[in-house]
Amino acid sequence: MTADKHFTYKGSGVDVAAGNEAVRLLKERLRSIHHPLVLEGIGGFGGLMRVPPIKDAVLVAGTDGAGTKVILAREMGAYDTIGIDAVAMSVNDVSACGAVPLFFLDYLVLGRIEPQKVADIVAGVDEGCLRAQCVLLGGETAEHPGHFKDDESFDLAGFAVGIASRSELWGPARVEPGDALIGIASNGLHANGFSLVRALLAERCIALDAPFAPDGAPAGGAADGAPASAGAPAPDATVGDVLLTPTTIYSPVLHDLGHACAVHAAAHITGGGFPDNVGRILPDGTAAVLDLSAWRPPAVFAWLHRLGVAVDEMLSTFNCGLGMVLALPADSVPKALLTIARAGLQATVVGEVIGLEPGARLVRYKGELAL
Repeated sequence: MTADKHFTYKGSGVDVAAGNEAVRLLKERLRSIHHPLVLEGIGGFGGLMRVPPIKDAVLVAGTDGAGTKVILAREMGAYDTIGIDAVAMSVNDVSACGAVPLFFLDYLVLGRIEPQKVADIVAGVDEGCLRAQCVLLGGETAEHPGHFKDDESFDLAGFAVGIASRSELWGPARVEPGDALIGIASNGLHANGFSLVRALLAERCIALDAPFAPDGAPAGGAADGAPASAGAPAPDATVGDVLLTPTTIYSPVLHDLGHACAVHAAAHITGGGFPDNVGRILPDGTAAVLDLSAWRPPAVFAWLHRLGVAVDEMLSTFNCGLGMVLALPADSVPKALLTIARAGLQATVVGEVIGLEPGARLVRYKGELAL
């Protein structure tokens, strides 16, 4: 080693100037930070926000990421929606407890910072916060040379914090036999199950830029009034376009429901599908019966089924067309359905809570999915 050799941070792969430029670009595009409760947002060592005056307030926190859906975003060079997914996965969990999301913080790590890419990704996070009616209060963008197998790779995660009055929290303690189960429609896969999807694409040699061909997915087969696809794919949509459809954010409608009627619990249908997530809102001694014929999944689920994913595997992996399942008293159903419809979402009764019989499964099915 020569005595005159100098080592620099930039020489090791971390470009601080590029990071600063990324922050400058994204600050020009952020909108959610303009909120009356925010005292200090992006740029400081910490974000500052007033706490709303709520009696017996409880903070509810949730964390998640966009999963391996980020790999598809990178392969397509489409960076403007993956941030919506990252926000959605956390705020939907927080809202499923009956809380109102206050703020979100993101963590973006890249092999190499490209300022415009960072600005596009974080602008998507900001858009997710706007849809959730919360604030992007801060975050971290990190350059990690050598962390990934190539410099183009990145990962995105974050966490949300919400607030609720303790007496208004939802959960299994409120659920009882006789409760109706309402399903609110999803608009596709959301940000879950993409390791299986990517394996299927590789096995079937399907390119992301190939036309999405649902091959005449059934247009019928579900009960009248059942939620259909929340926005069918455009005629010229590619496989990648359909798979990157950003996750539906349910926070505003769940907030409205909390004021409109008695909600006992809500299950955000993510990893583990219906058995794990609906099972989480059931108290001891109860079970759920879901009528699979009560709703019509978006075409992407029929497409996955035809490519080789069995129905049982789909039900335990994907949302299959229902992003949120609510448990509530049967006499609250009409008001709940009206509230959801006014929010521009589709919903229907998809089952009920019953007493658990010895040896029976917590989550049981009747009918068949319209695949």
